[in-house]
Amino acid sequence: MANAVGRSILLLMAFVSAGWSLLFLFNSTQDVQLSNIANAVLSGTSFRRNPIAETALAAAENRAVCNPREIRAAAIIRLRLYDMAVDSLDARLANEQLNSLRSSVRKALSCVPSDGLLWFIAYWSAINQGGLVSEHLDELRMSYQLAPYEGWIALRSPYVVAIYDVLPPDLQESARKEFVAMVRTGLIRDAVKVLKGAGWRHHDVLLAGLATVRLDFRLQLDRSLRAEGLIAEIPGVEPRESRPWRY
Repeated sequence: MANAVGRSILLLMAFVSAGWSLLFLFNSTQDVQLSNIANAVLSGTSFRRNPIAETALAAAENRAVCNPREIRAAAIIRLRLYDMAVDSLDARLANEQLNSLRSSVRKALSCVPSDGLLWFIAYWSAINQGGLVSEHLDELRMSYQLAPYEGWIALRSPYVVAIYDVLPPDLQESARKEFVAMVRTGLIRDAVKVLKGAGWRHHDVLLAGLATVRLDFRLQLDRSLRAEGLIAEIPGVEPRESRPWRY
């Protein structure tokens, strides 16, 4: 059933994406402005709420003909605004921002249904609004199908590994492959963060897939884990006490 839903959504995306390539004319100034802010959000740069951004978000989300790049950026910025509201411990504001985020990502997906990050935000925001994981696996599955190895996967991996036990086999496999991809591409610090958290319960199964990863990356991961007081068996990496060299 889930695979059938996924195929239906992918087919819909093919028609929608083709249509927008013919219909859309860009507003380059605001498009670039919001995209730059969204990129800063994804990179972890500090972001402050301001009236100009709020006005631009509303404009992007309510255009008669959407700008894919602009509305995608709006959803990402909404995600950060919700995160800031949670940090402020203002429950009313956090609820308002979560509602705005949910509305924004729905609109963004109707415009850019081929964006894996938006599908993950849809999943994540639904869970934060009280939805059951089992009710939103299709959003998570679409996120993996459309964006298995993009640069932002370090954002997704900790949340997915945290619920590894309740995932169906195909998504467990996606989570394992994603962890391997992080180490293979040198995202060692992010891989350590995954393992330090809920991922430690599953470190054996996650680390088992690293046999084909470059040895220097495996050694870096081992060294970084030990620096955090975490000792684990990594394929092809000898126990420290067995090594005659220092590194």
